[in-house]
Amino acid sequence: METTKDCYIGNQKVDCPETETISNTAIEKLDLLPPNSSLEIRNDLLFGAIVLTVVAGLCISAIAKIKVFGMTLIEYLKPIWYFVLIAIATVFWQYLVGINLEASALQLRVSQWVWQGMVALSAYKLSKIPAFSYPNIFFLGILYSILIHGFKVSIRYFFYAKSLWYVADRFLYGSLLVMLIAVIFGSVFIYLRNK
Repeated sequence: METTKDCYIGNQKVDCPETETISNTAIEKLDLLPPNSSLEIRNDLLFGAIVLTVVAGLCISAIAKIKVFGMTLIEYLKPIWYFVLIAIATVFWQYLVGINLEASALQLRVSQWVWQGMVALSAYKLSKIPAFSYPNIFFLGILYSILIHGFKVSIRYFFYAKSLWYVADRFLYGSLLVMLIAVIFGSVFIYLRNK
């Protein structure tokens, strides 16, 4: 048996607004993508397939020694492996310890600066390689976006039950920041090296 609900403003009966079904996860604040309640869904199969495709692609490119802008994945990572590990450890810290802090806590800001610094230091270190050029900077940004923000959104999706649309927004927003840091610092370092 279906019942209808009457709506009132004060004592006056009015038409009830249409209600929409919202998933049990709250609609999160988005930074780049427009709100879209129809895309605020979870699809473990799709997200898992994307993650496995990216991981498999990185593994295959490393094993097959595929060159991207004249350098293999190992040639990108070997000189900066410790910066990559620090960036990943920082992400771990953010979700193990930082999650319990206030959003404006100094420790969280410092942790953001740490991984941002690792991107800038990686650009500096790689810019010392004579063959490292502007397209390589772009790929470095992509690589760090996958490593840092791919890891972050995977944690948010699997452990904090966020929607696909939300993690897509977080990945794009974080990747934009990584790309800006890599491209700006890398371009300056290459310019100074060539001068």
